[in-house]
Amino acid sequence: MMILIWLSIIIVATIIEIITVDLVSIWFAIGGVGAAIATLLHLSTSIQITFFIVLSFICIILTRPLAKKYLRTNIVHTNYDRVIGHHGVVTKRMDMDSKGEVKVMSTLWMACSCNGETLEMGDYCEVLAVEGAHLIVKKINKGES
Repeated sequence: MMILIWLSIIIVATIIEIITVDLVSIWFAIGGVGAAIATLLHLSTSIQITFFIVLSFICIILTRPLAKKYLRTNIVHTNYDRVIGHHGVVTKRMDMDSKGEVKVMSTLWMACSCNGETLEMGDYCEVLAVEGAHLIVKKINKGES
């Protein structure tokens, strides 16, 4: 009976791992294999459960940090954040109700002000952040650095 439980855990954990592809359950499949082996050796249920818990925990501790470091495949590197901290000029008025446009590093961006203040065409601004496809800016005086 216990062998069916361990095989079920192995199968479910493996299916979840295949579906998610993000290392969330493979350790439990490995722990299930250890517990299944303990079952085949006719060890007690408490020892089987201990094998499952200890093996799963050891696998998590030893492999998760390394796997997370080397399996970061969904990161798309862009240079959009290079504009943060740069100054630009407002090319289209913005206020609390509407986004405007700024020119930063020779590129036009949709933008909104950080606190809803109105920025008029020709005002200077500093880029504080990038949210989606638009910039968050604050008004600065022409002489400010």
